[in-house]
Amino acid sequence: MKTFFVKTLALLSTVFAVSAASAAFAIQPAMPDKDDPGIFMLYATDAAQQCYNAAQTGADLKFGLEHCNVAVIDPLTNYRAQTFVNRGIIRYDMGDGGGALSDFNIALTNNPTLGDAYLNRALVLISQKEPEEALAAINQGIALGATNLQIAYYSRGEIEDDAGQYAAAYRDYRQALEIKPDYAPAQRQLARFKVVPTAQ
Repeated sequence: MKTFFVKTLALLSTVFAVSAASAAFAIQPAMPDKDDPGIFMLYATDAAQQCYNAAQTGADLKFGLEHCNVAVIDPLTNYRAQTFVNRGIIRYDMGDGGGALSDFNIALTNNPTLGDAYLNRALVLISQKEPEEALAAINQGIALGATNLQIAYYSRGEIEDDAGQYAAAYRDYRQALEIKPDYAPAQRQLARFKVVPTAQ
């Protein structure tokens, strides 16, 4: 027997926002990480799209996270792995690095060919001071054609730079600029370098 839930997802009202600011929720539900085949959900809003919008814009992250949580348990959600990536981005932006890493790992379990999940996983690992693991994830993301390759090459350059591998870092910063010529982080890093001809 299927259970039917009708959900209307909308912006929180002003009254609720005021009362929520003063009240602490005693019970926080666990972050869902899989669908429940016994539940069929109906919405007035596309939860996965709202999740994506929040991940892309970085605006109204709590609202976006709520939609992500709905989308990842919905058995009818298309692009489930990408939805976990979007939720991971939101969780990371909200300061939950461990939760973000968990979501990127779940995304890769669902779709191991998703280059963006590897790249996002690497960025969390960099923030957690795990450069070797991050480098492996970046290389995998590059091999799979992650969407923002300039970020991949820039991030790999930062790891190489920190390890004293300046020539490799320089090449990766240059590669980031070849992909996106106005990429300011790579421009700033390259401004530090002075290329001198080798003695013959």
